[in-house]
Amino acid sequence: MATLNYTFDELPLVIANGIEAGFVNGQAEVTYVSSDEWTVGSISLEGFGERVSGVRQWPQIAAPIPIAGVIRSRLYNEWSSKVQNAVNEAIEDDRACAADDYADMKREARMMERV
Repeated sequence: MATLNYTFDELPLVIANGIEAGFVNGQAEVTYVSSDEWTVGSISLEGFGERVSGVRQWPQIAAPIPIAGVIRSRLYNEWSSKVQNAVNEAIEDDRACAADDYADMKREARMMERV
């Protein structure tokens, strides 16, 4: 089981008669086992923070339960293909890392045999 932080931008809280409104930015913790098995865990929203050394801060705050429920519903329905793409990319990255780790392990084993 692996986890990724899925960042969403301009996710609509409301869709009425095909009109989207109440856009939010934030992150959702997505846990996946395979490309077809993923679940949404904690959800945070991007806040509007103060300036520190001239740079605007964008703190993440935990989404209130009712808003998190709306976001979770969007991620499982209207935005599921976007989340699915992120999961697929994470799985490809996991495979690439595993292949690199295996190659490193084999290389180290060969070097140990020579010692």
